[in-house]
Amino acid sequence: MLAHLRACADVWGGHIEAILAEDKPTRQGVNPRTWINKTNYPNQKFQPSLRAFTKQRAELLAVIEPLPAKAWSRTATVMAWNVPCQRTMMSFAEHLARHERTHLKQFKRIVERVSR
Repeated sequence: MLAHLRACADVWGGHIEAILAEDKPTRQGVNPRTWINKTNYPNQKFQPSLRAFTKQRAELLAVIEPLPAKAWSRTATVMAWNVPCQRTMMSFAEHLARHERTHLKQFKRIVERVSR
């Protein structure tokens, strides 16, 4: 599950970074489940993988937290199945947060089971 979260952070966080670096970038959409196959995330031990994920998230938050409200409406065009879809930085951030919230519940259940 952590490997999946890291792949999602790579893909969706990458879109956020591109939106901040470029004016209205066009990006190729990538399914995180496809992206994970291009990484070694599933083979990594949990602690080093968690440290890498935590570092990546801290770096992203350090960039986005001080942004003015106007920056959240910056856009990118993401090509998915050759169809352009315009998304805002806010939409990517919200999607990432909602997605991770679901997995946090799963982590909680795992920790509860292991702690018994």
